[in-house]
Amino acid sequence: MKASDIKVGNIYYVDYEPVRNGEFNGLHLSVALKKNNDKVTFVVMPLTSSANGDGINKVNIGKVAGLPPNIRTKDTYAVYNQVRTVNASRFIAVKGKGGKIDVPVDSGIMQELYGLLMLDVLYNIPQDDKISVLKKAYDSERCNKARDLAYNIIKLRKKGASEEKITALKNEIRETLKEASYTLDAAHIADGAQVIFDEALND
Repeated sequence: MKASDIKVGNIYYVDYEPVRNGEFNGLHLSVALKKNNDKVTFVVMPLTSSANGDGINKVNIGKVAGLPPNIRTKDTYAVYNQVRTVNASRFIAVKGKGGKIDVPVDSGIMQELYGLLMLDVLYNIPQDDKISVLKKAYDSERCNKARDLAYNIIKLRKKGASEEKITALKNEIRETLKEASYTLDAAHIADGAQVIFDEALND
């Protein structure tokens, strides 16, 4: 398949061959988790109908509604410890009676898969270190959200928007940054994001 035709959060067949011992092998349904910056490779999580390993390295995501009837008769299991990066050429579209079909995964299930992947990557590190890594990632993403809201305020002010809209965004920034540790880089400070943060936190 062409990389431009592959959607993150959708299911495709992926050809995992050739592989080394212990790696997930063969042609399997898989969910695309991420499109990489090179725009030709994707991070994928294999899927299987085998329950062996459920709760250890697999999670049951049930019967995926968008799959063709002959495939969705069994529960689907996501193998979250066999995530890997593959080239777009390894992807094959799922087909139904009318040809190629889109098979999106429910957003709630996607969040669960991302969470399992994060915890699996951190499995072998001490618990306190694990908590620290997750806290830093959580605070960093909250800072990113607040920064985006700050840029929205800057744009609204340039357009002469009402103070009511701006106040609502400031309140959202304040709630987003509550008890978060964060830093802004020099570019964002120069753009005025820090000023907006200070206004929101001191209002």
